[in-house]
Amino acid sequence: MLVFTKGKIWVTNPGLAGELIARGFGEELDGKLLLAPEEALYLSEKRKSMIIVDENDKPLTFEDLMKFFSKKDKEFPLKYIVYRDLRDRGYVVKTGFKFGTHFRVYPRGTKPGEGHAAWLVHVIEEDHKCEFTEISRSVRLAQNVRKKMVFAIVDKEGDITYYKIERFTP
Repeated sequence: MLVFTKGKIWVTNPGLAGELIARGFGEELDGKLLLAPEEALYLSEKRKSMIIVDENDKPLTFEDLMKFFSKKDKEFPLKYIVYRDLRDRGYVVKTGFKFGTHFRVYPRGTKPGEGHAAWLVHVIEEDHKCEFTEISRSVRLAQNVRKKMVFAIVDKEGDITYYKIERFTP
């Protein structure tokens, strides 16, 4: 069972926590497993047997969680579409917050702690406008931490196009 308390989702069952860690989910804190919002929503969508409850043991639906996380982060629905797509393709996806991007993505078969993320992924709506300097900064940062920069462009229908941008030096 997963418990939603104070805006965070915790896995308190040690057996379940171990299973999820083995599959690249969550972050261990104080003997419990903390799930990122995208991870919790993904598990609630994909594993119908996984129930998320609030502090009063009231079950929360996928829609309840989507609504809550979307209020806190207006980009959350777009980020979740990309997170789900990458997870469905077999990648382990973790937050990219410390790199100034949405996600860091590990190659198939690699888990955090066992290897390094290969890509930084930033989610953008199809009509987003930006300066070349913004793109350049992202690409440079990714290169400095030995990763590739990927922009995930989500269109109005929810389809995703991935663009890998690298710095070229002749």
